[in-house]
Amino acid sequence: MLIFDMDVLIAVIILIVGMGFFTMSMVEHTNNYADAVRTNILYDKASDQLKSLVSDGTLESAILLINNGNGSIAEDVLKNRINLENYNLIIGNYIISKGSLSNRDIVMASAVVVMNRTEGWYGIYGDGNSLHITNKHFLSEDDVYDYLNNFNYPYKRAIYYFNSSSPIEVTLIYGG
Repeated sequence: MLIFDMDVLIAVIILIVGMGFFTMSMVEHTNNYADAVRTNILYDKASDQLKSLVSDGTLESAILLINNGNGSIAEDVLKNRINLENYNLIIGNYIISKGSLSNRDIVMASAVVVMNRTEGWYGIYGDGNSLHITNKHFLSEDDVYDYLNNFNYPYKRAIYYFNSSSPIEVTLIYGG
């Protein structure tokens, strides 16, 4: 059996077309994988940042400050704490923004904060990088300030907390 030139030509064409499809498939698969990895990295950054704010109590203190008309203090501390360049932090209806999210890959991390405290006076204290809330409640605003004088922090506020079991949704939208 002899192989003719035409058979070889057809085999080469089939191999070239097959290799073209294989190469296109690999490039497309690799690009999808790279996009998934980039999205996961962005989400991990946003999620870790939000988890940090929730776990150390900064968000709870910020919520109390925002609800009592001291949003500027909360905003300053949160902007110092969030180590991202382009984000929107939405606490209920209150929005804190930095940078721009347009023309960026965007991810969203959310948490629900439920304040489970006894109604009463609490002290919030901190500096430009952290906010803390007293573990106990007080009977009067003066008692709170007497207690807060034991701490050497620039931010000291007495806040009255009304017991509300309404959850507060917090969303961090990050554009990388």
